[in-house]
Amino acid sequence: MEKRFLSSKTKRFYFNNGEEDISYVAIHGDELEIDSSQDGTTAKRRDAIYRGRQGKLAANSPMSSKRSMECYFLDIGQGDASFIVTPNNKKILVDGGLKDRALGFLIWKYRLDKPNTKVVIDHLFLSHADKDHVVGLIPLLEHPRIQVKNIYHNGIGLYEAGHNTELGTTVHNKLITIHNSVQDLDGAQLKAGFKKWIDAVKTSMANYRRLDASNGFLPIGDASVQLEVLGPILEPDNTLKWFGGKSHTINGHSLIFRIDYKHVRTFFSGDLNVEGSEHLLAIPGNNLKVNAQIFKAPHHGSHEFSQELLHQVNPMVTIVSSGETPDHGHPRAVFLGGLGLAGRGRMPLIFSTELSALFVDAGDTEAEAHAISEITTMDGLDFSNSAANAEARQRFKKILPGIINVRTDGEKIFAFRRVQMGYQWESYALKYNDL
Repeated sequence: MEKRFLSSKTKRFYFNNGEEDISYVAIHGDELEIDSSQDGTTAKRRDAIYRGRQGKLAANSPMSSKRSMECYFLDIGQGDASFIVTPNNKKILVDGGLKDRALGFLIWKYRLDKPNTKVVIDHLFLSHADKDHVVGLIPLLEHPRIQVKNIYHNGIGLYEAGHNTELGTTVHNKLITIHNSVQDLDGAQLKAGFKKWIDAVKTSMANYRRLDASNGFLPIGDASVQLEVLGPILEPDNTLKWFGGKSHTINGHSLIFRIDYKHVRTFFSGDLNVEGSEHLLAIPGNNLKVNAQIFKAPHHGSHEFSQELLHQVNPMVTIVSSGETPDHGHPRAVFLGGLGLAGRGRMPLIFSTELSALFVDAGDTEAEAHAISEITTMDGLDFSNSAANAEARQRFKKILPGIINVRTDGEKIFAFRRVQMGYQWESYALKYNDL
């Protein structure tokens, strides 16, 4: 058996459950093991293994020996969490949400319920330290079978005391308190949640590094992919512009970047708001740098957005990450309308993790809905044993439909949303220049 990756949009994978021939739908980029000795035969199906299952795939299924770039936009409730696998199998996590669903995703995807399995996250980007981006990363760092090598951040901490704002000291409408390493925070009076995050970073032994636009292209260990840091943007005196308040400043100075794979560009915009977008686009040439076919929408579809930024991105596929609890009214109707105006091509796509999630088990009352939500949490599980990881995997499977899959071979873009009935997919295939 040889490792291959599906090249077409979708193909059925057949397996027998002892009673009848049933099938799953494999999607572009899915990894399979193929019996290459059956190449060129006249059989309609060939032996294959898909996600650990033995079965058969149509013999004429187009396959590639090279991995496509995979992007998973996770349904983690309110907040952001995205996971990228590059063609060279480098793994990148962007934010972790308010809950522990990013952890559940990794347990599910990499079968951490099986003995001796583990996963290495090469690069973790924390766009900013708001709770709905950072809290879910803490249990992930603490998991014994997950190793994080590099953590990047925007340099803005959260302080309980010692400064004139929660983000640090401001002087003349500039934030001058910026940290690079965990050692920079020694002795600081940190907010309880941020301190818990920093303590987890210390224990993880990951490299912890501040990034800003001056870093430009960041080597990630995959020569086929370029990652360019676009923000935050430092002032000439190495401070950050104060945007009038705590939330506007920490959001507006999110750590943002673009990933290019051949002809396809993907823009991760953190929680960029109006002020942050205007600051970004004021830099000559940045209108071209933000242009991308795939777009992780800013700030969960908030009403505080820049229409000019949306037009400059001009996306083909946009993913809005938001949740129903707590309800902030995201994504706002005006934001979705703005995306429609700014979309590229004949068929721009807009996905929402919240709208993709299934609520069939939510119950009739708020209390019942909360109870169902609670059984998907990973709290109280001892991840040092496989049984706890198996339980976590089963809990996470309840919220699988909320994941938006976007994959590209550098020429075509494939986007998928799971439809629960019959393990099917809502699926799309676009060309990078399909206008």
